[in-house]
Formats: sequence, structure tokens, C-alpha cells
Amino acid sequence: MINHHAVVCIADSLEDSLVPEVYKTQSSDVTHIILDRFSIDDARQLSVDALQKPVDSEYRVFVLVVKKLPEESQNALLKLFEEPPTQTRFYIVLPQAGMMIPTLHSRVYVETSEEGGAVSAKNDTFASFLADTYADRLTTIASITKKRELQTIEDIIRGVEEYASKRSVKNPELLSSILFVRKYAKTPGASAKMLLEELALSLPVVK
Repeated sequence: MINHHAVVCIADSLEDSLVPEVYKTQSSDVTHIILDRFSIDDARQLSVDALQKPVDSEYRVFVLVVKKLPEESQNALLKLFEEPPTQTRFYIVLPQAGMMIPTLHSRVYVETSEEGGAVSAKNDTFASFLADTYADRLTTIASITKKRELQTIEDIIRGVEEYASKRSVKNPELLSSILFVRKYAKTPGASAKMLLEELALSLPVVK
């Protein structure tokens, strides 16, 4: 049984996601929308299709698998996810939780492979960063950006995204910081040091 009208699963593909197996295959009541870029027109069409009633099941389920979800498209989805048709549910597969704007994030349930706010053991860099004091974080940032340790920088950003996507984390300021950093991280001339400092100060210290 689906307990939330819109569930976001962080994964690179439908097959690797936590979307229930029953919804990984299309049927009369399960529709897959797999796109590189989800446009405003796609959002509008989904709003229309979502009004269709289920044929054989309790719910009509839409599974969206997208690599790019522009801010304007997310804004077009806000009303649908805030006031969804009673018999309609959505699963959205995204490569990164940080792609979502805060207002959309607040209207969905983010499904993860781990419970609570724990950080994946695979990302030791972020686990250490999370436990550091704010002063130690800033020292670390100064060092890794000066040495251009690109993998370490990416590990920290991905770790913050993973942390923010956990169901127990409700931090609009952190979500806004993630969105800001992902938006400008690859902009020519952008300061990696300043962007990481934005994340470091928004992220609570967790021992």
C-alpha cells in the first residue's frame, strides 16, 4: 500500500531504485515516463493524465525517471503534488536529491536505502566532515580547495545531499544551500571554497 502520494527515489536508473518491483513494469494502471529532461509541457501533460481513474487497481501510478528536472518544471508540478487526485500516486527517480527546489522537496517523501539520518559508510570523507566543528570544516575546505582535491569536494557535496534526503532531516535552509551550490558549482569562475562554506555552515554538527 502506498502511504504517500509522491515518493522520490534517488538512483541512476529505475532498475536500481527503491521503486517497488510491482511498479517497475508498466500496466493498465502503471505509466512510466522516462526522459533525459522533464519540461514544463511534460509537467502540464502529467497534470492532465493524473486525472484518469485507475482501471484494475486502487491507484493509478506514474513513475517518472528523469536526469534533468529544471526549476521551472518543478514549479509546474507544485500544485499537482500539493493537491493530487485522490486515486493517483507518483514515484520520481532522480540522480540527486539536491536537484529538487525546497518547495517541491517539502511536498514529497524521499525514499532512501537507509533509515534515519545516518550517512552511508562508503562516504567516509563526509562522515568525518559531518562530525567536525564548524571551525574544523572551514579549515578542511580551505585545504582541499587550495589543493584542488576535486573528488573530496564532490564526496562532501554528495554526502550533504544524501544527509538532507533522509526522512528524518527537515532543514529548509540546508536544502536551499544544496540547490544553490549545485546551480553554481560548475559555473566558470565560481568559488568552490565559498560554495562549500555555504554548505558547511548550513549543515548541523552531528557527532
